[in-house]
Amino acid sequence: MRWLWVVAGVLLALPASAREAKDYKASEQLIVNCIEAAEKALLQTGVDITRQCIGIETRNCDQTTEDTYQSNKRMYCASAEAEVWSRLMDAALATLITRYSAWDAEGGKKQTGVEYEPVVPALRQAHEAWEQGKDCEFARIQPGQGTDKYDVRARCGRDQVADRALLYRRWLTRQPY
Repeated sequence: MRWLWVVAGVLLALPASAREAKDYKASEQLIVNCIEAAEKALLQTGVDITRQCIGIETRNCDQTTEDTYQSNKRMYCASAEAEVWSRLMDAALATLITRYSAWDAEGGKKQTGVEYEPVVPALRQAHEAWEQGKDCEFARIQPGQGTDKYDVRARCGRDQVADRALLYRRWLTRQPY
């Protein structure tokens, strides 16, 4: 029972401006608008600026959100944006799987003299390998001591999932790397 009073005392001692992860949001529409504008610019100029969309909501959140703990704020802002990128990646992956499932069904029927390799199993395998290959733990320990350890892993994760979402979008439009 004593520990309950200790926990209650610690919680009451926290500053009123401390926020929780659930308090942070990122605008999916803003990110999608940025991507679509960058993709349009790519078609017009041949210059790929889609990566400039990564971090747009993290920066916005960091500049407009008050929080006593700056490292937590940076972490929560990046994590909120990563959730948006993850949804975009999952949607693009699902669309790819749907498209290539039909392709696989037709591909096995064609007589081209070359053995058809199903695309969907390879896509799933590539995605699973990507999921296992995250290197944000190394990024976390790189800064050394200090509060950067809290937010660098979130920013790394955001960047990785955003890069994968953009790759899947390129694959949907049949663009090369």
